[in-house]
Amino acid sequence: MSDPFNYSLFFLLLLVVLSLSVRAFQPWRWGAWMLGQSLVTLLIVVGFTLLKQPWIAQGLGWTLFVVFHLPAWYLFRRSRQAMTSMDTVSMLACSRVFPYIFWGDPGKFWRDITLSYVYYATDKKEQADLLLDRWQQYKWLPAQLKDVPTQYRLYGHALLWNWQGVVDDFEKLRFAARKVSPSLYFMASRAYIELGQYVKSAECLKQAKFEESINPLDSLALSLVPFFALCGARSPVSKLLNLIGETNKDLPYALSLYWFGRCLAREGEIAQARESLTQALDLTDVPLLRKRIEIAMARIDNLGQAEGQFAPEQARQEVDEIWKLFTRGAFIQEILSPRRRSILVNSLMAINVIVFVFANASFQPLGKQLAFQVFSAGALTGDTFAHAQYWRLITYLFLHTTVLHIGVNLLGLQFFGRIAENIFGSVRFLAIYFVGGVLSGVAHLLLSPGLIAVGASGAILAIFGAVGAGIYKLKDVLPSGLRERYLYFMAAIALSQVVLDQFDKHIAGFAHLGGLLAGLALGMVTAIRTPSVKKVDGTQRFVEG
Repeated sequence: MSDPFNYSLFFLLLLVVLSLSVRAFQPWRWGAWMLGQSLVTLLIVVGFTLLKQPWIAQGLGWTLFVVFHLPAWYLFRRSRQAMTSMDTVSMLACSRVFPYIFWGDPGKFWRDITLSYVYYATDKKEQADLLLDRWQQYKWLPAQLKDVPTQYRLYGHALLWNWQGVVDDFEKLRFAARKVSPSLYFMASRAYIELGQYVKSAECLKQAKFEESINPLDSLALSLVPFFALCGARSPVSKLLNLIGETNKDLPYALSLYWFGRCLAREGEIAQARESLTQALDLTDVPLLRKRIEIAMARIDNLGQAEGQFAPEQARQEVDEIWKLFTRGAFIQEILSPRRRSILVNSLMAINVIVFVFANASFQPLGKQLAFQVFSAGALTGDTFAHAQYWRLITYLFLHTTVLHIGVNLLGLQFFGRIAENIFGSVRFLAIYFVGGVLSGVAHLLLSPGLIAVGASGAILAIFGAVGAGIYKLKDVLPSGLRERYLYFMAAIALSQVVLDQFDKHIAGFAHLGGLLAGLALGMVTAIRTPSVKKVDGTQRFVEG
């Protein structure tokens, strides 16, 4: 709060140590080069800090951290988008970049995995199988990646329209008593439904337990579309496609038309199905998607009737069960991973930005004098109580000294503020924010009166603490495993914050701790909302309670 430069240095150090710790637990042969990236960053940050060159430590440290982490996130995101849109050209481009982002074997692994998908999509099965065989025999693959080669082999069977091959490989895994990842259950479900075995398809989806995890809702919806489409469930398909269209602008419209056409065909609406598929074919130049559309049209033309081996009403029970699981998953995500915009959160963020621009000398033409006056009148000082200047307990929450200072606080407000509003409701969220911020200031004045304090950190930590308390109180609503993971994660963040505050006497640690404890107490005594699961339609728009 009071010395954001030093705070950001410790925050950088914490991130580097976390990165180093994660990579250190990987098999040595696999992660040696990636570990080297984190070690180099750590040595530079610590070295230049000890040499009393904090500007160089921060500049080089943040640059290396961003270079070693941000491109990887973007590349994975771009590769996933290319898979969704069946854009093999973009996937080929991604495969060439992976070795430059991930040094050593990880880069080679993701290059080959991505290439295998491209080879399958272009009917080069033998080349794809050779790449996947190599990595299935690789001894040092991390545990969380061991199923990836198998997953892409199943993708290959699907791309080649070999659904029986998907089922056979999946059954071999289950027969070997291996723990099967949720992604493989989704692939098996798709294969079973393509083969007309809707009961087995539904069973795979149930075993995936997707409703108990936090995944992007559009990705989950896209994974479930095949099941509902090939059960002839038009209403769920329409809702899912609308949801995907609203949240995933990269999804080709032709793909939506393709699935809607197949749904119509399964219902027996042959003319409408043919019209939808024809329109999809006209809207895409992607070879793989065109191939799928042509296969679907050929099956309709050959059969001259609804594609498949059963009437849609036979699958009604399975459709209803899976839709309930989906709405349950959407309901949980609405609480813990909301996408809807919050007017209150956005308003608080806007006020902070406006005050920052007005009060900071480098952002306004009136110079340092006005900035000094604003901070003098609004900052939390040791004589606040003595001079009865109680407004400072509110105004200090909206004053920030640097872009980094306000940026970190706004990120916390954006993420945890919306969760808090979902759990407690808008009015109670606002009360927790300001009451927690005031109590944070009181704790600071009582325990660190000699340190001037500015910033929204105390209020945001109060929101953070209230979210933890709210998740704890939602034990009858949230799946136990998911609830425990969130609480452990938040406890680790809180502990890291407390430890971090001890390394710099200029950081208002008691304000942070006061806000956190105030938030926990307020969260425990404040009523939570009781939203209705029945009114969740998968769009994450409910605001009830």
